[in-house]
Amino acid sequence: MQALIFDLDDTLYTLNRHRDYHLRRAWQPWLATLPIQTQTSVIAAAVSQRIFFRDMADFLRSYDIPEHLNQQLCQQSRDTWFSDLTFDQGVEALLDMLATRYRLALITNGPSWTQRAKIDQLQLSRWFECMVVSGEYGVEKPDPRIFAHVLDQLGIDATDAIMIGDNPEADIRGAHAVGMRAIWITHPHLPYPDDLAPAWQCVTHVTQIAGILEVE
Repeated sequence: MQALIFDLDDTLYTLNRHRDYHLRRAWQPWLATLPIQTQTSVIAAAVSQRIFFRDMADFLRSYDIPEHLNQQLCQQSRDTWFSDLTFDQGVEALLDMLATRYRLALITNGPSWTQRAKIDQLQLSRWFECMVVSGEYGVEKPDPRIFAHVLDQLGIDATDAIMIGDNPEADIRGAHAVGMRAIWITHPHLPYPDDLAPAWQCVTHVTQIAGILEVE
């Protein structure tokens, strides 16, 4: 085994953990005026609905807050969404270790402006020699072309790489399409498709792959 290819969102960090932390900070001027129980229910609703910039103003309007405050909270979120982003505990140490043993690459779906901001904030170039954003490449996972492109960039065969990601449709199906093994990071909101061959291994958090790879 020569290379490990990672997904980004909900793989190297947990998006809902980030969303919870970020919105508590960005919306603090409003949340601080609410009872603690209401604050908790507002954040829980925003996390469960996976609120992002495009949904935020309408979500806040449902709580009948003044429009000027709505605009202020949305702007604060835009200004700090990416700068608030951090790895889950243990991920940096994992990458430090893996980078001494394997070549690391990244495939992430999404537009360049969001995914590059995350890549820069997390300083992924410290570990990853190849990082491909679907919005820049022109196709997205599970299209086998984006997986084949990364393998070409690394100069290796599919049998010499393992894909690691949370989305069975995008990450596991796409990896299988080019003959790669895959590790699925299980998430309750993404059930495994009935027609998809099982992943090589399953874990509940990316840090658990270290134990799997020790016996590879």
